[in-house]
Amino acid sequence: MIILEALAKAKRAREGQETTGEAEAAPLPQRPARGKIGESPIPAPIRLEFPQVSINPAICERNRVFLTRQKGHAYSAVLDAYRILRTRLWAQGVSTERWTSLGMVSAGPGEGKTLTAINLALSFAREKRNNVFLLDLDLRNPSVCRYLGVQPAVGIGHALTREAKPEDVFFSIGIDNLTIAAGTQGYENSSELLGGSALDALLASINKLDPHSLIVVDLPPLLLSADALVVAPKLSTVLLVVAEGYTRRDQLDRAIEVLHGTNVAGIVLNRSRESVEDYYG
Repeated sequence: MIILEALAKAKRAREGQETTGEAEAAPLPQRPARGKIGESPIPAPIRLEFPQVSINPAICERNRVFLTRQKGHAYSAVLDAYRILRTRLWAQGVSTERWTSLGMVSAGPGEGKTLTAINLALSFAREKRNNVFLLDLDLRNPSVCRYLGVQPAVGIGHALTREAKPEDVFFSIGIDNLTIAAGTQGYENSSELLGGSALDALLASINKLDPHSLIVVDLPPLLLSADALVVAPKLSTVLLVVAEGYTRRDQLDRAIEVLHGTNVAGIVLNRSRESVEDYYG
């Protein structure tokens, strides 16, 4: 399992044991070549065109959604945390294409799984190695739109109820290689919608658009409903998000027990209380 300790890494960085700058400069593993050795490598992601929805930068900033990073600005320990997580996931399974979809799940609400899903999707998209699809499948309490300050015309639930075609729910926020399908309303019959064939059709439509794409999924909390377990078998792997000082040990034990038999990539530690000065500030 991966246990993310980005803040501790940042602290060691400024103490000289390792530098975040070195981690940033180190290249990620190359994507594998198609077929036999000597054949052409997988090309850059194909360009996908979907309607663009305007985001609210103030809302994104307030919610700690990292849309851009300009050179020369102070590095954020949190932004570095997502970069480290992205790199580890790439090396562990994404680069080999064993993992084509990653689910973000938590024991209960308020532990940071949605924000982790959004920022991780943004981090992968910035690498320009894959087209990244961010799906909001927390159907009872969809939050991606709220975090971004967007209101798409068609929500992901409309595809799952077959009121819309899968391709009609995708939209862009102006970030290259990132496509989003998010919820615009809650659904009480979420388990039935997630367990139906419409979700399979939605995932198949993504594979048809780009078979080398990476799908990042915001899943419902594990201990509140069976929804996450309905979706998990359809995904390559899941990450369990826990919040320091918030997730109780018994909740974590129950979540791990519920995930038995599921491919769990690791545990992401969120909301660390350790105070770290900005190494580049």
